[in-house]
Amino acid sequence: MPTLPALSNQHTFKHIEKADPMASQAGPRASILDWPNEAGFQTLHEQHDPISLPITGSIPAYAAGVLYRTGPSSYKVGKFSYSHDGTTRVVYNSRKANDALIERMRKAGDVGGITFGQRRDPCVGIFGKVMSIFRPAPSKESNDPGLVNVAVTLRPDMPGLPSLPPSRREIGHSPNIGIKSLWTGTDSARLKQLDPRTLEPLATSSQKSLDPRLKGPLSGAHSQTDPLTGDVFNYNLELGLHATYRIFRTSASTGETEILATFPAKAAYIHSFFMSEDYITLAIWSSRYEKNGIKILIEQNILEAISLFSSSNLTHWYVIDRRHGHGMVAEFESPAAFSFHSINAWQETNDKGYMDILAELIEFENLDVMHKFYYENLTSEGRNTIGEVRLENIPAKPLKRSSHSSSKGVKKAKLELTVEKSKVGELPTINPKFVTRQHRYVYGVVNRGYSSFLDGICKTDTRTGEALFWDDWGCTPGEAIFVANPAGDGEDDGVLMSVVLDGRAAGKESSFLLVLDAKTMKEMARAEVNGVVGLGFHGVHVQQSVIKV
Repeated sequence: MPTLPALSNQHTFKHIEKADPMASQAGPRASILDWPNEAGFQTLHEQHDPISLPITGSIPAYAAGVLYRTGPSSYKVGKFSYSHDGTTRVVYNSRKANDALIERMRKAGDVGGITFGQRRDPCVGIFGKVMSIFRPAPSKESNDPGLVNVAVTLRPDMPGLPSLPPSRREIGHSPNIGIKSLWTGTDSARLKQLDPRTLEPLATSSQKSLDPRLKGPLSGAHSQTDPLTGDVFNYNLELGLHATYRIFRTSASTGETEILATFPAKAAYIHSFFMSEDYITLAIWSSRYEKNGIKILIEQNILEAISLFSSSNLTHWYVIDRRHGHGMVAEFESPAAFSFHSINAWQETNDKGYMDILAELIEFENLDVMHKFYYENLTSEGRNTIGEVRLENIPAKPLKRSSHSSSKGVKKAKLELTVEKSKVGELPTINPKFVTRQHRYVYGVVNRGYSSFLDGICKTDTRTGEALFWDDWGCTPGEAIFVANPAGDGEDDGVLMSVVLDGRAAGKESSFLLVLDAKTMKEMARAEVNGVVGLGFHGVHVQQSVIKV
């Protein structure tokens, strides 16, 4: 059920049982563990030298470019390059981005440093394979890119950070492509640079290099990029007796960083946030750190430092002006909840002539999902919904707050729409043409109870509450990346790309790059990898048509 108060005009779409084609493929099975996905967590396969992949079907020419993706298996990064210069070609290469760290772990028997979900037994936490958050004190080895585990999200051409000389830029298979730099990020302020061609780790940096005031150790794994200017936005969280958030923008044109707002609030785990045309909105979920984050140093683990879920820990929404220098302009609250991933946000003028923000997200009713990311707890039990939350009557002037507390004028956030969990995926994506604009379709990966992890890709229609699915029993998809048709007018005019594990042949498991028609969710093509590409969480596609040397 929704976690925000229902209104008379709230739209809630509920599931109507229909015949499930997957059931006939699966047959009678005793357990969701019969779905073969283990190879995706254990693969050691690397492909340093680029190889051409056999293609079945047809990939549209506009999808030419480079698909980068991260994976938890041995801290791996992979790359698919697709070209269409009269002939169609898909090339793949991958490598471990933390060879030195893996070797040190083998010798020491421990990951070291502070992690997201790595229990003291290094074999227990799957998220321990994904990211190391920060080290409490700088050291010589903390600047060795081979020892720094930052591999959750990817940021091509991140402004304000060093670029590579032209001779080392990724050019794919066409002189029209030129990725100047490739950086990886995580839920910390650390960043790591990779060679965009070979994926070799090159250097490390931090948000402090953008601006010395960004000295906190934590941040959002998902930054936001203005679709018109290319400016990048994120937050920095400084821990202490009174935790401090700083919202900042780094200019794509100058590389300069500007602090848009600084304010105290409860320290919490926040994976992503919202950007609309004129505002950044930071939702501080009920994922509060105990003792304002000090317990992180004690537990050496982000998850174990988060307080137990409590309905008294309300969600607080902070709206920051990103256009006119007004700083924080509004504060809202709503019932306790949690979200990993924002989807989109846009603005509407209401009946009174004031501006409202609609924030769209994948929402969970409590924190249980966080603990399911321990390897032994991966199950099919999910309670996520798509929600649209309305933040009403945004003022055009700064909000007055006391130094260590919320403002007196806290408003109530209102739930506008929910789509029930049976029609909702995670790792959401939309057509990038509709960032900061009202839209209709959300794409994501789903678990409908057939697998212990993921069992399909869905297209959710937020207008009707209906969903279309792609699935194939025994095939575990990764995050679907939307590649828009530049000449298309429709919101669903494009393709989805997903790296899929085919685990059906025991001992001969393999992966393939899947290309789906985003309108029909039907397969258009696949490129087969002669090996297993580790299951991962995030990726980014850079179209050849939008990249300049």
